[in-house]
Amino acid sequence: MRRPPKKQDFIQKHPLPFIICAVIIVAVIGLSIFSDNSGNSESESSSSVSHKQSSSSEEDSSESFSDDESSSSDEIESSSSSSTDNSKDYEDKVNSLLKGTAQYATYDKSTNTLTYVGYDDWANYSNSDLRDAMDILETIANRQAVVFDMNNPAINVQLPNGTIIATSDGTDDIEFSN
Repeated sequence: MRRPPKKQDFIQKHPLPFIICAVIIVAVIGLSIFSDNSGNSESESSSSVSHKQSSSSEEDSSESFSDDESSSSDEIESSSSSSTDNSKDYEDKVNSLLKGTAQYATYDKSTNTLTYVGYDDWANYSNSDLRDAMDILETIANRQAVVFDMNNPAINVQLPNGTIIATSDGTDDIEFSN
């Protein structure tokens, strides 16, 4: 009587499909990790430099107090310049994603506010007609805020003439002003 083939026999006789599947899975995981890290590589490298500076200043405890102060001020300058770059990168990324939803966006770091400038025609649209556009703008702002370490930015939506038509404090949904 002949025995039925075992799964192990099939794998041993035909390893190529399993190897190909494994390579594809590893490639997909590697690409997703690479794409997630590519947006954050600049901020990670600056925090790594800050951490190295911090570690080296802790190890050199025999240095004078004034040397520690200058090292600390260097770290503060380094971190503030990287967060300035982060806010500009945030604004640039938001603008690249608009695709006609609004004309452009500006980000004010001092007030943590993202302002979208819409189109003149929006003055003639009802709030229900603009709701989908507002939801898209809010989604773009909030998703990119997470990527660029912005903390719940407030959102203003205005017409080109400066009239604000919708706002959000960063914790609630966009609400129409009128």
